[in-house]
Amino acid sequence: MKRPHVLIVGCGDLGQRLGLQFVSSGWQVSALRRRPESLPDAFQGIRGDYTDPADVARLTDLKPDYVVFTPLPAARDATGYERGFAMATALLAESGLLAGAHGGVFVSSTRVYAEVDGGWVDEDSPLTQSDPSAASIIAAEQTFLRACPAATVLRASGIYGDWPGMFIERLTKGYASPAPDRISNRIHRDDLVGIMVFCLERLEAGLTNSSIYNASDQAPTPIGEIESWLTQQLNLPPASTPAPARRGNRRCSSERLCRAGYKFAYPNYRAGFSALIAQHADKIVTGDTAPTD
Repeated sequence: MKRPHVLIVGCGDLGQRLGLQFVSSGWQVSALRRRPESLPDAFQGIRGDYTDPADVARLTDLKPDYVVFTPLPAARDATGYERGFAMATALLAESGLLAGAHGGVFVSSTRVYAEVDGGWVDEDSPLTQSDPSAASIIAAEQTFLRACPAATVLRASGIYGDWPGMFIERLTKGYASPAPDRISNRIHRDDLVGIMVFCLERLEAGLTNSSIYNASDQAPTPIGEIESWLTQQLNLPPASTPAPARRGNRRCSSERLCRAGYKFAYPNYRAGFSALIAQHADKIVTGDTAPTD
């Protein structure tokens, strides 16, 4: 019996975690990365850049059953987002790679939503018309959905799960949000990988996914509440120095994903951060909150 074959385009931390889960389930995993020597030995590593037309064209010979694309901006400006998202996805579509697959997953962002006043958003909520970088993400979503059969876009909120991560690192330096009432939405990296597995396993079983899911935990929370809780858990002095303001103020609903049957491993910030703190308790005891290699 032929093993399902998944191609992961842009195989960073999330892609590697995803691929390892599929390897353990007996799937064939191919992965495009600029430095494939850093990929797990069980992967078919392919050296290449998904913004290079020649590198993308070579992928069509693989004939994967499923394509997972986890893009990043080529730079943190509008031009970088256009190249990393809109242009790269157009290359995948024009090559015929997506059309030849049975299905696929595109990892997007909740940045695409227009809401900025703390209201709820679901997958049908209005999209922003004022953020040029988000416009490139939206264009990439639309291209992927048109080009790939049974495609699903996952609009991920803030990904966490590494150590120490943005929240903890900022608090240990004495920084607090200048807008504590701003709503924070998160997704633990294990859940984001779990959602990708969930979607592709459903396709392999002959089931249908929604074209778009919000990949965000079940408890949008004011950022000040999270900072206060983390300060107590880590036994830190109160943070008082304002950090630079960040965009976004909305409550992302993941109800559609839950109705489809996905069960969150970390449904709220307390569950996710408690597990992270327990895993790195030795660093907290010694006062070492520096990132590990």
